Amino acid sequence: MTQENHADFPRAGFKRRIGALLYDYLVGMAVYAVAHFIGFIVIAVLANLNPTVCDDGADIQQCLITSDVYSGYLIAVVCLFFIWFWTHGGQTLGMRAWRLKVQRMDGSSITTRQAMIRLCTGFFGLGNIWLWSKESEMMSLQDRMSGSEIVVLSLEANKIKNWDQL
Repeated sequence: MTQENHADFPRAGFKRRIGALLYDYLVGMAVYAVAHFIGFIVIAVLANLNPTVCDDGADIQQCLITSDVYSGYLIAVVCLFFIWFWTHGGQTLGMRAWRLKVQRMDGSSITTRQAMIRLCTGFFGLGNIWLWSKESEMMSLQDRMSGSEIVVLSLEANKIKNWDQL
């Protein structure tokens, strides 16, 4: 069993990235739903303890729908989910299923800053359209902007849980 250098894997193409992206959209929706469930319970308990939590006696659901803070909380939870996975192992669940890994150009884990740039410049997957360009070098818009890349792992490398052991 040979160990492969994780800096030597080929960059991922469009189809594989989109496959992982679709899988991760489903995971992201599940994370959003769990965050909403927890948030709803917390607000319901707070509203029972203090009826002025929701303005003008509005019901809890209406209170949450109109709250910018609550919307920000839900978006932040989903973003933090992706940032954590990208910076701790380089793979989300969808990326693991499609044998993809996000990494720096030298093969090391990306930083939190790079993960945030990826989120902001990926445009919900549309940044991958850049791969169709002749100048892309198999790098999407979010890859270029964040100084990172997505590579296709071998079957053996995808089974390794701690990338620092390579």
